[in-house]
Amino acid sequence: MKQPILETLAPVDGVVRSAMDAIVVLDDRLRVLVFNPAAERMFGVPQRQAVGVELERFVADRSRGRLAADVEAAIDGPTRGGLLTFAGLRPDGGEFPCEASVAPHTANGGRLFTVVIRDITQRTHSQESLRRQIAFETFFFDLSRTLIGLPEERVDENMVPGLGRVGAFLGLDRVTLLELSADRKAMTVAYSWSAGGVAAPSPRITAETQPWWLGQVMRGQVTLAARVDDLPGEASREKRYLIERGVVSAASIPLRVGGEIAGAITFATVERQETWPPEMVNRLRAIGDIFWNALKRHQAMQARIAVQAQVRESEERFRLIASTAPVIIWMSDADNRTTYVNESWTAMTGLPLDAALGAGWADTIHSADREGCREVYTSASAQHAPFSVEYRLRCRGGEFRWAFAHGVPRYDVDGAFAGYIGSAIDVTERKEAEDLLSSLSQRLIEAQEQERARVARELHDDINQRLALLLLSLEIVRQRLGSVDPHLERQLAEAIATASTLTSDVQNLSHRLHSSRLQTVGLESAARGVCRELSDRSGVEIEFQSEGILAGLPEDVSICLYRVLQEALQNAIKHSGSRQITVALRNDATALTLAVLDAGKGFDRGKALKNRGLGLVSMKERLKLVDGQLTIEARSPAGTAVRAVVPLNASPPGAEV
Repeated sequence: MKQPILETLAPVDGVVRSAMDAIVVLDDRLRVLVFNPAAERMFGVPQRQAVGVELERFVADRSRGRLAADVEAAIDGPTRGGLLTFAGLRPDGGEFPCEASVAPHTANGGRLFTVVIRDITQRTHSQESLRRQIAFETFFFDLSRTLIGLPEERVDENMVPGLGRVGAFLGLDRVTLLELSADRKAMTVAYSWSAGGVAAPSPRITAETQPWWLGQVMRGQVTLAARVDDLPGEASREKRYLIERGVVSAASIPLRVGGEIAGAITFATVERQETWPPEMVNRLRAIGDIFWNALKRHQAMQARIAVQAQVRESEERFRLIASTAPVIIWMSDADNRTTYVNESWTAMTGLPLDAALGAGWADTIHSADREGCREVYTSASAQHAPFSVEYRLRCRGGEFRWAFAHGVPRYDVDGAFAGYIGSAIDVTERKEAEDLLSSLSQRLIEAQEQERARVARELHDDINQRLALLLLSLEIVRQRLGSVDPHLERQLAEAIATASTLTSDVQNLSHRLHSSRLQTVGLESAARGVCRELSDRSGVEIEFQSEGILAGLPEDVSICLYRVLQEALQNAIKHSGSRQITVALRNDATALTLAVLDAGKGFDRGKALKNRGLGLVSMKERLKLVDGQLTIEARSPAGTAVRAVVPLNASPPGAEV
């Protein structure tokens, strides 16, 4: 049967040979009939050697039973469907992951099975790498949260168990945290964890016992050894030390404080060989930083308990770290006086550090922002709460740049509020981008209003007048014809009615595009009119209320609130399902408030904003142009309340005085 079957496959031979995936055709005894070039490359076997061989020849032992069962299932059924996975096998014994689909069919009375196979090694590696990354990030987050969130007095008891968690997660047999001695000539073990039966490290390592390794650490060099024999010849003492303790692979990561070497964390295996790829080294660095910070916290607590001088030393260590930070770091006391700023403040302002102490910092804040900053800080301080604030800071040369400051409360050893510690960063580029977007939004809205007005004028002054002339002409024709032709008279009457309706529709459209009433009778009357028109058109009852509205409102404020009202009413009519809507327009002499309230089904405000739906983004952008704010309360089934508030005494921040 073999030759007729191959003749049947001849028409698609070119497709099979050029396919990127391996294509193998089997007979009903699962022997190879066709083995395309992609299959030859994948399995490392030429076609002449593959033809006539059973499929299991190319499948690893652990996958043969399952794959055979899947193919056998295809023999008994029309098709198995879906994808099969198995381990492929090359002549040298190498295995690789495969994904395959089996399609049974009949040719010249014979039963054939076409198996399309794809090497998924790269995809499997990518998936495994992603899985490991997610697992590590989850582990790292939990470890960080545990050690950082511990009270200082509990750090010591959790260090060794924490190192043990690292060893278990990474499959290591020993993890050790070491500190550099005060004379910088030795390393002493601070904490170490070893798996059962694994020798503990030497408690002290000196230049005499391990000179090469200590030199590596002091130079800030990472040391990696997949095998102990990989270490250079000058590391003979280190090799002997590791071999005596049964170490197979080892790694060492230097730890720094303020840019200077202060310790190291080491990792070792005794049961397996670890190659220490770059991804692993980066993870070891991050783990080392966590334990080092926890160690420093514990030591700082011990120092505070011991003597006040050591407290000052700890503060100096903090200042050393803070001085290298690329952002402003500051501290204040419980009386809201600045007690410390780092060198970044000087770099930004050009002033000496002591110019910021006490209340001096406020002198560099733009006069228009100063009171707002003071209110935010005072309010947060009264509640001992974190705060964030933006303001303009006077920098070198007298220019002002936008800064974003964030502060969190700090407490002394007795738990009493001691002030704040925080940071400030330059956000001028972000603010300028926001201003640019706001300016662009304003120009777009202004252009939209101008175009609305132009189209409305065209409709009112041109189209509407033409329709009026047409209506007059039709009426004259009807009067002159009299009742000569009843059929023609009816047609003229229908044309006159249509023209009259069209005239009214064009007039209404003109008003919706650009309300002339807004300019002639003011916001209150125009708002009342739009409520009445929408109510008549939709059949929804719209109640309009007003209180204290002044004539002569700024044009931009009137147009803004008029458009917000139109948008909010259309949303309520279209989406709320409510048959009654209340509109309230009030002026309390400091702000003008527009409220649109319905008792409908409500909506998800966050989702609507994210999807840029219901015109919410448009309303917010319009209100920003007049320093207004939009608030929305949307609760199902309690309905929706849309409120727009525009301050009447608002003015843009003035220049510095």
